[in-house]
Amino acid sequence: MIFFFLMQRILNLKRNAILRASLSEGMRQIGDFGCGHYPNRFANILVDDLSSKDEQRGGLAIDQTQPGREFHNIDLNVFPYPFPDKHFDFLICSHVLEHLNDPVQTCREFSRIARKGYIEVPFYSADLFVKNNDLIHNWLCAYDQKDKKLKFMDRKKWLSNFPPQRINIFLRFLLQLDNLAVVWTDALPATYVEFQSVDL
Repeated sequence: MIFFFLMQRILNLKRNAILRASLSEGMRQIGDFGCGHYPNRFANILVDDLSSKDEQRGGLAIDQTQPGREFHNIDLNVFPYPFPDKHFDFLICSHVLEHLNDPVQTCREFSRIARKGYIEVPFYSADLFVKNNDLIHNWLCAYDQKDKKLKFMDRKKWLSNFPPQRINIFLRFLLQLDNLAVVWTDALPATYVEFQSVDL
């Protein structure tokens, strides 16, 4: 349990350092999509699905009444999202895309409703070794530095060829610190790829 809390603490520090450098004084509408029960400290608009049975929440309820914050009960698998074009100055989405039905369409919607944003997902090479993730992650995630594009691979197809390996808790802790963090402006390009064609 101590590894989990330490990992969360380190990841939050890394994430908030990137966000602090990316946010500017004039930004007013900052959304956290898939905020869960620990929304990002910089967000003033929170978005999540109250009917979600996300195992990672451990049964904790989402607090909808946080002072100075506006909450929207939205299923991120249903398009389009109920926000006008470029409504958000900045959009935060951390460890959500890998769970969704259509993350590429989600990235298109994010591009439509936000001017700039931050995406964080588990990096696929680490995610492959975390055995329980095969129950909750639909997609393996990568980022093409050359094309500046997120890439999603069907996790079930991958695991049918490469089952997750058993690793000790310390190595798992180190692997889960290797997340993919992307700050984007104007648009967040994304695509699906077959596992045979991954070359990153």
